[in-house]
Amino acid sequence: MGGTFSPRPPRREGPKPAWSVPPAPGLTLRQRVERREREAGLRCCDISCGLGPSDEDPFTDKVSEAVSAMKQLTIRGKTEEGANACEHRFHSACLVSAERVALRGADTVAEDGQVNVSCPVCRTTGCVKKEEWDEGVVALEA
Repeated sequence: MGGTFSPRPPRREGPKPAWSVPPAPGLTLRQRVERREREAGLRCCDISCGLGPSDEDPFTDKVSEAVSAMKQLTIRGKTEEGANACEHRFHSACLVSAERVALRGADTVAEDGQVNVSCPVCRTTGCVKKEEWDEGVVALEA
Protein backbone atom coordinates (compact mmCIF):
# COMPACT_ATOMS: atom_id res chain seq x y z
CA MET A 1 0.00 0.00 0.00
CA GLY A 2 2.83 2.29 -0.11
CA GLY A 3 1.72 5.36 -2.01
CA THR A 4 3.99 8.21 -2.64
CA PHE A 5 2.91 11.59 -1.59
CA SER A 6 4.65 14.72 -2.61
CA PRO A 7 5.40 17.05 0.23
CA ARG A 8 3.37 20.20 0.58
CA PRO A 9 4.96 23.30 -0.85
CA PRO A 10 6.25 25.64 1.84
CA ARG A 11 3.95 28.50 2.90
CA ARG A 12 4.85 31.95 1.80
CA GLU A 13 6.08 34.06 4.57
CA GLY A 14 4.84 37.60 4.89
CA PRO A 15 1.65 39.49 5.55
CA LYS A 16 -1.66 38.21 4.27
CA PRO A 17 -3.37 40.41 1.70
CA ALA A 18 -6.27 42.44 3.06
CA TRP A 19 -9.70 40.92 2.50
CA SER A 20 -11.85 42.75 0.00
CA VAL A 21 -15.42 42.38 -1.14
CA PRO A 22 -15.79 40.16 -4.20
CA PRO A 23 -17.01 41.88 -7.37
CA ALA A 24 -20.75 42.20 -7.83
CA PRO A 25 -22.33 39.62 -10.13
CA GLY A 26 -24.03 42.29 -12.24
CA LEU A 27 -27.57 43.55 -12.58
CA THR A 28 -30.46 41.63 -11.07
CA LEU A 29 -33.18 40.28 -13.33
CA ARG A 30 -35.55 43.07 -12.23
CA GLN A 31 -32.94 45.74 -13.02
CA ARG A 32 -32.37 44.26 -16.47
CA VAL A 33 -36.11 44.15 -17.22
CA GLU A 34 -36.65 47.74 -16.02
CA ARG A 35 -33.68 48.96 -18.09
CA ARG A 36 -35.15 47.36 -21.22
CA GLU A 37 -38.56 48.83 -20.44
CA ARG A 38 -36.95 52.29 -20.17
CA GLU A 39 -35.16 51.76 -23.49
CA ALA A 40 -38.48 50.79 -25.10
CA GLY A 41 -40.20 53.89 -23.66
CA LEU A 42 -42.50 51.91 -21.37
CA ARG A 43 -41.02 53.15 -18.08
CA CYS A 44 -39.52 56.48 -17.05
CA CYS A 45 -36.47 57.04 -14.83
CA ASP A 46 -38.56 57.69 -11.70
CA ILE A 47 -37.91 54.92 -9.18
CA SER A 48 -41.63 54.85 -8.36
CA CYS A 49 -42.94 55.07 -11.94
CA GLY A 50 -46.60 54.17 -11.65
CA LEU A 51 -47.29 54.18 -15.37
CA GLY A 52 -44.89 51.46 -16.45
CA PRO A 53 -45.86 47.79 -16.78
CA SER A 54 -46.67 45.89 -13.60
CA ASP A 55 -45.77 42.32 -12.69
CA GLU A 56 -49.39 41.58 -11.75
CA ASP A 57 -51.05 42.83 -14.93
CA PRO A 58 -50.87 40.83 -18.15
CA PHE A 59 -48.79 42.64 -20.76
CA THR A 60 -50.66 43.03 -24.02
CA ASP A 61 -50.10 45.05 -27.16
CA LYS A 62 -52.89 47.40 -26.03
CA VAL A 63 -51.03 48.20 -22.80
CA SER A 64 -47.75 48.56 -24.68
CA GLU A 65 -49.20 51.06 -27.15
CA ALA A 66 -50.91 53.10 -24.41
CA VAL A 67 -47.81 53.44 -22.23
CA SER A 68 -45.30 53.99 -25.04
CA ALA A 69 -47.53 56.72 -26.51
CA MET A 70 -47.18 58.75 -23.29
CA LYS A 71 -44.78 61.61 -23.68
CA GLN A 72 -41.69 61.68 -21.51
CA LEU A 73 -40.16 64.97 -20.35
CA THR A 74 -36.60 66.02 -19.82
CA ILE A 75 -35.69 68.68 -17.29
CA ARG A 76 -34.19 71.67 -19.05
CA GLY A 77 -31.45 73.79 -17.57
CA LYS A 78 -32.31 77.27 -16.38
CA THR A 79 -29.45 79.03 -18.16
CA GLU A 80 -29.20 77.70 -21.71
CA GLU A 81 -32.29 77.50 -23.88
CA GLY A 82 -32.93 73.93 -25.00
CA ALA A 83 -30.08 72.31 -23.02
CA ASN A 84 -31.09 69.45 -20.73
CA ALA A 85 -30.15 69.69 -17.07
CA CYS A 86 -29.65 65.90 -16.90
CA GLU A 87 -30.18 62.82 -19.05
CA HIS A 88 -33.14 61.42 -17.09
CA ARG A 89 -36.62 61.30 -18.67
CA PHE A 90 -39.98 61.24 -16.87
CA HIS A 91 -43.68 60.88 -17.54
CA SER A 92 -45.28 64.20 -16.61
CA ALA A 93 -47.41 62.57 -13.88
CA CYS A 94 -44.36 60.85 -12.36
CA LEU A 95 -42.41 64.13 -12.29
CA VAL A 96 -45.31 66.00 -10.65
CA SER A 97 -45.70 63.26 -8.04
CA ALA A 98 -41.96 63.16 -7.25
CA GLU A 99 -41.74 66.95 -6.99
CA ARG A 100 -44.74 67.09 -4.65
CA VAL A 101 -43.09 64.50 -2.41
CA ALA A 102 -39.79 66.43 -2.47
CA LEU A 103 -41.58 69.66 -1.53
CA ARG A 104 -43.67 67.85 1.11
CA GLY A 105 -46.92 68.91 -0.54
CA ALA A 106 -46.04 72.58 -1.04
CA ASP A 107 -47.02 74.21 -4.33
CA THR A 108 -44.42 74.68 -7.03
CA VAL A 109 -43.45 78.12 -8.23
CA ALA A 110 -44.16 78.98 -11.87
CA GLU A 111 -42.30 81.90 -13.44
CA ASP A 112 -42.23 82.99 -17.09
CA GLY A 113 -44.22 79.92 -18.19
CA GLN A 114 -41.71 77.58 -16.51
CA VAL A 115 -42.00 75.45 -13.37
CA ASN A 116 -38.84 74.97 -11.31
CA VAL A 117 -38.20 71.30 -10.52
CA SER A 118 -35.37 69.05 -9.39
CA CYS A 119 -34.58 65.65 -10.87
CA PRO A 120 -35.79 62.89 -8.51
CA VAL A 121 -32.79 60.73 -9.48
CA CYS A 122 -29.76 63.06 -9.45
CA ARG A 123 -31.31 66.18 -7.80
CA THR A 124 -30.16 68.51 -10.59
CA THR A 125 -32.35 71.61 -10.67
CA GLY A 126 -33.99 72.85 -13.83
CA CYS A 127 -37.41 73.63 -15.21
CA VAL A 128 -40.23 72.28 -17.38
CA LYS A 129 -42.89 74.13 -19.34
CA LYS A 130 -46.03 75.06 -17.40
CA GLU A 131 -48.18 73.23 -19.99
CA GLU A 132 -46.20 70.01 -19.48
CA TRP A 133 -46.52 70.38 -15.72
CA ASP A 134 -50.28 70.90 -15.98
CA GLU A 135 -50.58 67.72 -18.09
CA GLY A 136 -49.00 65.82 -15.20
CA VAL A 137 -51.32 67.42 -12.66
CA VAL A 138 -54.37 66.42 -14.73
CA ALA A 139 -53.02 62.88 -15.20
CA LEU A 140 -52.54 62.48 -11.43
CA GLU A 141 -56.07 63.66 -10.68
CA ALA A 142 -57.61 61.21 -13.17
